[in-house]
Amino acid sequence: MSVLCACRRTLFGVLFAMAVASAASAQDESLSLAEALELAGASPSVDVAEAQVDIARGNQQQAGLRPNPEVSIEVENIAGTGVFQGFQSTETTLAVGQRLELGGKRRARVNAARAETDVAEIRAEIARADLTLSVRERFIDAVAARQRLRLAEQALERSRELARIANVLVEVGRDPPLRALRAQSNLGETEAEVTQRRVEDENARRLLAALWGEANPPSSVDEASLSLSTISAPLEPLSVLEIRLADAELDAAEAVIGRERSLRTPDVTLSAGVRRNEEADAQGFVAGASFELPFGNRNQGAIAAAQAAARSAQAQRSLLMVESVRAIASARATLRAAEDRVDTLENRTVPQAEEALRLADIGYRAGRFSLIELLDATEARDAALNALIDAREARDIAAATLLRATAQ
Repeated sequence: MSVLCACRRTLFGVLFAMAVASAASAQDESLSLAEALELAGASPSVDVAEAQVDIARGNQQQAGLRPNPEVSIEVENIAGTGVFQGFQSTETTLAVGQRLELGGKRRARVNAARAETDVAEIRAEIARADLTLSVRERFIDAVAARQRLRLAEQALERSRELARIANVLVEVGRDPPLRALRAQSNLGETEAEVTQRRVEDENARRLLAALWGEANPPSSVDEASLSLSTISAPLEPLSVLEIRLADAELDAAEAVIGRERSLRTPDVTLSAGVRRNEEADAQGFVAGASFELPFGNRNQGAIAAAQAAARSAQAQRSLLMVESVRAIASARATLRAAEDRVDTLENRTVPQAEEALRLADIGYRAGRFSLIELLDATEARDAALNALIDAREARDIAAATLLRATAQ
């Protein structure tokens, strides 16, 4: 007998060690919010935004380059008739020309390109902020899904125990057989609930991993890493990303006006070279200048379009100011309401439901309450816990929304 007991203790120890190792391994594989945000940094949406920044920087570099010089060669009086027969009267001119940009074109062009680069950079920041919000929202959903699954599994264990107790009470004649059937029905419902919660848990983790293009979801998410502080959120919207983008777009529109106005001034092309006359066996220097006569086209249409675009950017900024104030105020109000609901559920509703279930369980075991009353108390407690999970999820989503609305 002692040998058998020793074997059982050894087997139990091995199984316990395997369970602990398995739990530790699962914990090591748990994905934190910071890790999820880091993994999402390689998202295609971020790559697209950063590519647009590189395009703008390339355009800015190109805008700062001056026009290249031109080389021309001109041969006259060849293969003609009379005195121009053959090459005896040929005149050859080799010249170098340089177009000079007047009216501050290069400076205005560079200013417009620099402003457009600023716009692209802020849009990239907005893309990253939107991605951060998506990661936080899906991480919050994954945490809530895992908590609902855990609650359903606990309910399943209780239902199995209640079904066992109901069968015992029916066997001893304390309860009618109908009570055992009711307990078995409740057990079946709970098993179906667990199956549904497992699917929801996996889907939530799969949607989270999809943000960085991973087909296999993480085994679990680290609930303790979900901490969203809104203390640093600014009260005024002047520095939020959307207003910064509106300011940058307005600056870019005004810079485009300056660029289009600079195009009203015609450029001058200067040239100088050498001309060779074969008949006179002589050569001389030549020089010239050319410019466009701005009689009809002074770029007035493009200037008017740029001015209209600037007015549109100014109006858009005014609209965004109103919308940002509204969005921030709404997010703060939603967060306060969610925090109040969580506080009520944590400190009043759930404790009361827990106490009611405790008393119902004691009364049922003592024969004072029926199984139906115990099941009702159990459902009420589970409903309160599910409501608490929903409230915490809503609170965290509201916090993430406020952080996005006030992102700088």
